[in-house]
Amino acid sequence: MDTFNLKKRQSRKKLFFDQNNILSSIGEKLINSKINFIKKTPCKLLNFGDQFITNKFLDRTLLIKDFDELKNNTQQFEAFISNFDLQILINQKKLLHHIYNSLKRNGFFCFNLITNNSFVTLIKIFYEIDVSIFDGAYRRFGPLYEIQDIIEKLNKNNFKETVVSTEYLELNYDSLTKMREDFKKFGISNYYKDKLIYKKDFYIKSNRIFEHIIKKNNYFPIELEIATFTTWK
Repeated sequence: MDTFNLKKRQSRKKLFFDQNNILSSIGEKLINSKINFIKKTPCKLLNFGDQFITNKFLDRTLLIKDFDELKNNTQQFEAFISNFDLQILINQKKLLHHIYNSLKRNGFFCFNLITNNSFVTLIKIFYEIDVSIFDGAYRRFGPLYEIQDIIEKLNKNNFKETVVSTEYLELNYDSLTKMREDFKKFGISNYYKDKLIYKKDFYIKSNRIFEHIIKKNNYFPIELEIATFTTWK
């Protein structure tokens, strides 16, 4: 099993990467903890996306995988949950409107997003490389979000009593190849799209910088801040 060291600047113990997406497994725990804290077991629950939250509610859950299915949904649910699958779609026109309409009165909406406090070191390094080689910078990661902006969007769509908790993680890699592989799984990197063409100098310089940092510190840090939103109809 391939492993990497995962540090957290709060209280979480070290975790290790396996074949599952580390973000998905952490996000599942965060959302389940919110449902348990609410102490309300939904009779009917709507799960948006491929990242299924838990088998605990499997017999009472409808799985919707895309926006079109959501728009065509005519049922109402006591809970709507999504584990990072809204990372790309949260700004989709009328998305929050359709989610609101899919909830029963006093139903709750719980979801995870990655904030713009993430990938700070990585973004800074790529920016410097891009400017030196391309005379400009690519947008390599995202979209990433300001928590307050999301709260305002929820308020505009009539959600109420929004509560946000954050989980700060630092993933420490000692392999550039492993880091690249994981970012493909996270689905939030534009860096590895095959259609993008990069100069040879870019690869040489980026590899040299990452290898130097890993050699000096024994790892390269990747910062991640996960925001879990819980709000009500």
